[in-house]
Amino acid sequence: MIIGLSASNQQFLASLNLLQSNLNQADQQLASGLKINQASDAPQSIQDIFQTRAELGQANQTVQNLNTIQGQVQTADSAVQSAIQLLNQAVSLGTEGAGPTMTLPQQQALASQVQGLEAQLVAISATEVGGVFVFSGDASGSPAYQVDTSSPTGVDRLITPQQSTLQVAGPTGVTFQVSMTAQDLFDQRDSNDSPTANNAFAALNKLTQALQSGNTANITQAVNGLQTAANYVNNQTGFYGTAENNITAAIDLAQKFQVQDQTQLSGLQDANAATVAVEVTQITTALNAAMSAQAHKPTTSLFDFLH
Repeated sequence: MIIGLSASNQQFLASLNLLQSNLNQADQQLASGLKINQASDAPQSIQDIFQTRAELGQANQTVQNLNTIQGQVQTADSAVQSAIQLLNQAVSLGTEGAGPTMTLPQQQALASQVQGLEAQLVAISATEVGGVFVFSGDASGSPAYQVDTSSPTGVDRLITPQQSTLQVAGPTGVTFQVSMTAQDLFDQRDSNDSPTANNAFAALNKLTQALQSGNTANITQAVNGLQTAANYVNNQTGFYGTAENNITAAIDLAQKFQVQDQTQLSGLQDANAATVAVEVTQITTALNAAMSAQAHKPTTSLFDFLH
């Protein structure tokens, strides 16, 4: 006949199992650094943890995206500054070419320099960051222009029409524009698709032609036209200044959201190592004490009553 466990022994084993389960859970918390390692550890907190993790992931992605855009905008801003210097240099060459003592060979030599500056401006219009052509607008995988000395503007458009519809979203969902196209900056045109007075490509090409001809009046007129185009490009730097300020503010706010979300998530799931270590010591002590007490517990059997 199999004799079952007594009530006291059953209670001892149940307590022993509970202590061992608590010890295993505490050891797991120390090993993982988390107080919740499976849903059953704290079912009431799982939804909050998942939601906070999602919000933190979104904040991380926002910061990453904004940092990428910030690099593109800073590069574009620097490129526009270089374009302004280039246009001012062309104005100086034209002014020199309009001087009364200049000979035709000297003027034609200056024309070659201005033509070279226009080629540099075309190169600026193809500024690239990580495979993104920052002045190509929505068609950011391709350059917008190439040199064509036979064209009235000295260039060929490789993208028509050029537009930039990209809106960057900050952490609150507010969007703002961060890019201009090469046509916006250097190839402004009217409703008939004719170059306006602000068209830097056309102005450079006119100056080149005027210097090649040696006509002082035409050179002076071309210089004035180029100065107008240079002033226009210079005025566009305010756009990039505003864009950079907006991006910086958005990154700062997104990073604050990162810290808030990380702090909240830590509070929900991170284990307190010091507290858990004390708990492990207490449970281990209780287990040892229970085992020792059970070992020293007096036992009786049928033979004890026969003596």
